[in-house]
Amino acid sequence: MRRALLLAIPLILAACGGSQAVSGKNLDKLVLQQQDVGTAFDPFNSGPQVMLDNQGTPRSDPARFGREGGWIARFRRGGSAQTRGPLVVESRVDVFKSSGGAKSDFGEYKTLLNELPGARTIQPPQVGDEAAAVTFTQAGTLPLRFYRIAWRYRNATASVTVEGFDKKVEPADAVALARKQQARLTRG
Repeated sequence: MRRALLLAIPLILAACGGSQAVSGKNLDKLVLQQQDVGTAFDPFNSGPQVMLDNQGTPRSDPARFGREGGWIARFRRGGSAQTRGPLVVESRVDVFKSSGGAKSDFGEYKTLLNELPGARTIQPPQVGDEAAAVTFTQAGTLPLRFYRIAWRYRNATASVTVEGFDKKVEPADAVALARKQQARLTRG
């Protein structure tokens, strides 16, 4: 009986995703990649997060909560007012020394999401250990719709933002990409 229990423990941990921390060694592999967004998208302005990426937000301190580093990947594609789906995709990750640091950072993410002008809370997908999501529009001749999903997984926080023309981009577009990024975090 004891032997069976000892053999079952690794299987249970594997099924639950184990408890290993997310490594900060290959941050660029923890964000969305070209194959995740599709060949229609071109990468732009991607790399290690810098102070400007979080300036003026509760997450602006690059050393906050034992943060070890962060990465940002951005993709865009051309389109017209008839184009369905995202035109711009942004993927972020931050890795912390501990899950406590990530929990604190996720708290700052929630504050940030609630402070976005005109943001409306939407049902977050089941990604990571906890998640939050909002949508908002940017006025213009052709209004733009944004969906932003932020989540915490172990000792990391992540977010995906999609932007497209209002009524042409859907929450499902952001959810699908968040799940792809979560799969990267799980492997990372």
